[in-house]
Amino acid sequence: MSKNRIYRVACSVLLCILMLGSILVPSSSDKRSSAASSSLLSTYGSLFGRSGNCVSLSQLQNSSTLAHIKSQYNSITLENEMKPDALLGYSPSLITRDSAKNLGYYVSGSFTESYVPKINFDTVDKVLKICYENGIGVRAHTLVWHSQTPDWFFRVGYSTKYGYVSQDQMNKRMEYYIKTVMNHVYTSKYGSCVYAWDVVNEYLHATTSGWEKIYGARTTRPAFVKRAFQYAYDCIKYFGLTNKVSLFYNDFNTYMEVNDVITMINYINSDGKICNGVGMQSHLSTSYPSVAYYTQAVQSFVNAGFEVQITELDATNKGDQDLANYLYSLMKNVISIKKAGGKITGLTIWGLADDVTWIKGQKPLLFSTIGNPKTAYWSVLQAYKDSGVTQATVTPSSSSSTISNGWYYIKNVNAQKYLQVKNNQGGNSVNVEIGTGTGVRGQKWYVTNTSDGYFTLKNGNGYMLDVQYGANNDGQNIQTYSANNANAQRFKAVKIGNSNAYGIVTKISSGKKALDVYNWSKSDGANVCQWSYYGNANQQWIFEKC
Repeated sequence: MSKNRIYRVACSVLLCILMLGSILVPSSSDKRSSAASSSLLSTYGSLFGRSGNCVSLSQLQNSSTLAHIKSQYNSITLENEMKPDALLGYSPSLITRDSAKNLGYYVSGSFTESYVPKINFDTVDKVLKICYENGIGVRAHTLVWHSQTPDWFFRVGYSTKYGYVSQDQMNKRMEYYIKTVMNHVYTSKYGSCVYAWDVVNEYLHATTSGWEKIYGARTTRPAFVKRAFQYAYDCIKYFGLTNKVSLFYNDFNTYMEVNDVITMINYINSDGKICNGVGMQSHLSTSYPSVAYYTQAVQSFVNAGFEVQITELDATNKGDQDLANYLYSLMKNVISIKKAGGKITGLTIWGLADDVTWIKGQKPLLFSTIGNPKTAYWSVLQAYKDSGVTQATVTPSSSSSTISNGWYYIKNVNAQKYLQVKNNQGGNSVNVEIGTGTGVRGQKWYVTNTSDGYFTLKNGNGYMLDVQYGANNDGQNIQTYSANNANAQRFKAVKIGNSNAYGIVTKISSGKKALDVYNWSKSDGANVCQWSYYGNANQQWIFEKC
């Protein structure tokens, strides 16, 4: 979303209201007292997996602002600094193909141009390092966008003095750009924090840019958009990230264009699923869209089988209480869809506070200034509480685990599938996932209690369950590795109420993070990672004696 564009939306539109039940909105004081012990992170971060906001590098570099971000969010989106104009520059800096290859750029054998534009990763690298070291995920925004891509990128010789290149030549440039950016991220020491990409942004609203000049007017079957997703998918497949990283089509006013969005994504996926779903930019107004209208769109995308992330939420309004009432009803409906099984995997607010919003002169956010919550903030937390979402109380015991030494199959409660190593393989850095029970060695784990009250888990192939790099981060991968007596290989079982299920918390996090099936997935091969422990079903495990 460009910080320089303000949407003008039509008002006074009569809509057929979707009745989801009358909601009595609690008073401001009731909301504040009831939700005071919660945060966006502990509620929506728990339910959706990601609670996020848009930021800049300078905000991340400010220690007090970073502390606020970490208290409320586990995800960030760069507002402008990862867009094509930020990486390519307003004028080209050209280098030879060999120089590009030496820098690690992707230059295919069919790329015939002698020079390519240099890409400036300085800001991106600094952001990745901060996020990685602070356990914050990154939504990468965005790769292909008509609004903030410099015109010279589409021109012959990368010069505005000349005409536009052919479709074939632009395909190669697009592949060069997408794969170079993604390869740079995932070959970085810090790139594992990037869990989602807005591959294409606002195509259905694209006008008068190089993309249209070269590829023609908009349709719901755009070949170059499908090609962009294929290039991005090739990258995550190459790095073994197809179960860990999601690829999105992101757009505004998606609630008004549901059928076009569904048609286009189905076309993109017509030869195999390469687009996970839709990012719903949600620059709303309390007068339009209605809560019911917006809810219908979310439900339609879920019914189409898409992963949905609410990516850019803010709402112009008639005052604090008006905003509070609107967001209370909106979030209750979204939570209702999630509770019914909808794959909603993220909520990103678009701005840390009213004083830094891109919508100048408006107050569309949850904080007036950083750290100073408004009535709307408490209202959003109250919506979560009133929706009846259950969270387990995390009280890891300081005593030894109640799991006896011996061999076990370990079954995830949500998926009803078993903890296993990928491809039943033994070795260092082999990925850990879930799969249908078959009884192979890769699904067997030997519990050995240790003197510090934790235990180790040795796989049937002879390697230990291990938190990758021994890092205390949300989203940190779980793997197998040779036994080394490190804290990264020690775990504790936390009883879930009166059930026979346990949370498996990690010593590296002092019991605050646990084994988690990413995005609540129930699919064979779904990734297992470390995540803040809330005791939800995707973090619950049953130990079955072999």
